[in-house]
Parts: sequence; C-alpha cells; structure tokens
Amino acid sequence: MRLVLAALLALAAPQDKDKIGKDKAPAVAKKALAEAQKKKGVAIAESNQYAAIQQMVNTLFEGVLKGDVAAVKGTAEIYAKGPQILMNAGGRFDPPDAVSTPEGIQAQAFRNPALILKELEQVVPLATFGGDESVDGKACKVIDFVASPLLIKQHLKDHADRLTRALKAAEGTNAGTVLNFAQQLEEKGTVATYRVCVGKEDLLLYKIEFVLKPKVKTAGLPQNLQSLNVDAKTEVKFSKWDEELPLDVPGPVKTKLGLK
Repeated sequence: MRLVLAALLALAAPQDKDKIGKDKAPAVAKKALAEAQKKKGVAIAESNQYAAIQQMVNTLFEGVLKGDVAAVKGTAEIYAKGPQILMNAGGRFDPPDAVSTPEGIQAQAFRNPALILKELEQVVPLATFGGDESVDGKACKVIDFVASPLLIKQHLKDHADRLTRALKAAEGTNAGTVLNFAQQLEEKGTVATYRVCVGKEDLLLYKIEFVLKPKVKTAGLPQNLQSLNVDAKTEVKFSKWDEELPLDVPGPVKTKLGLK
C-alpha cells in the first residue's frame, strides 16, 4: 500500500520542465534563436538610451514583430523591414535620419529586433551562461554574448551617425562645421555585449539587453564634450509568442518598404 501511495505521489508531483538541461550555452542559444524563427510573430517593447550631446535620449516603443517587419508606436510611430526604417512625420513616412525634429532624433535610436536576432546568430559560438532571472513571471536562464569586431565596427558607425546628427540639431544649421563623431570613436577598446533571457520551459526569448561602450578619442573633442558619456543601451522584451497579433501597416509604408 505504501509503495502504491508513493508512486501516486510521484506522478502527481510537478515534472521538471527545464529544457536547458545539461546543454552548453552555444547549443541553448542556437535552439532559442531557432524557436524564435518558427513563430509567426511576437509582441515587443523596446527602450533605448544614449547621450545626445546636451541631453539623454530615452525612448520607448511597443508593437509587433513578424519576421523582419516591425510596427511600433510610442516615442514615435515607426515601421521597419530589416534595416529599412520609416517614421510617421506628420502624415509623411520618412527615414528618421531625414527628420530633423526632436522626435526624429529620438526615432533614430530604434533598432529593429529582427536585426538584433541576426546579430546573435553571428556570435552563438561566443555564448556563455549567466545566472537565473525572472521576466514577467517566466523563469529564464541568462546567456551572455560579446559582439564580434565586425559587429562592433557597424555599431560604432551607426552610433557615430546618431551622435553627429544630434550635435548638428543642437547647434543649428548655422553652427559652421559640425564635429564628425566617426573620427572620435575607436574600435580598439570598444566593448559591445548582449544579455539574453531564455525561458527554461520553452526556450523562447523574453528579454535582450544590448550595451555599447565606445572607446572615445578625446583629442579633437571640444572641451564641453570631453566628459560626454557616449554609451548606448537597448532593451527589448518579448511576449505573446503564441498569440495571433495584427500587424497594421499604412498603405504608403507598404509601398515604400515593398510589403504585400
């Protein structure tokens, strides 16, 4: 009788749903990215932060990602297909770098999460385990990545462009020659990292934190910019992986981005 009771209790006990098991970090990262590709869509909430000369740019975008197409609203209304990004600029849909308003400067910080996932695919062999973390009630394992030199080069170029445009907007069009930050950010000494939270039960991605810490060449910088913090951070939270999510894209945007 005792043996029967023990067996019944064992069956009633919650089963271990940890799919990570004894796999190493690169194997788990590869599986998690593959799971993300299988899904038709996901809800995203992205925040960005970087120093735009005289003030910190802080943004928040919420919307949907399907494949490589994202549609978000918040700090700005943005639509993206891969690296192509358009923002609603008063009824016009233009690339953020063509919009000189403060909203345009903020919209330039948006990163299509689809591109971040592709970046992670490039550095899977560099993955290492961090600790455990809970994201919106989901038990997750943290996986850390370090960006490759090629990715660092691209991130520095993009970030230098943002900083240069922000400086131009702050000084105005009659400010003379505007400093080009591409000459002030050095690849050697720059660090870029990804911190990814993977669900233990389903191997789905629930959060990605990307941090860029550029090495700044202070020679040639104006005195008022030599102490400028040029670090940048992007955080993306994923939810509703298994739900039907509408992706509303205006007609003019579909035409410009080549969407059906």
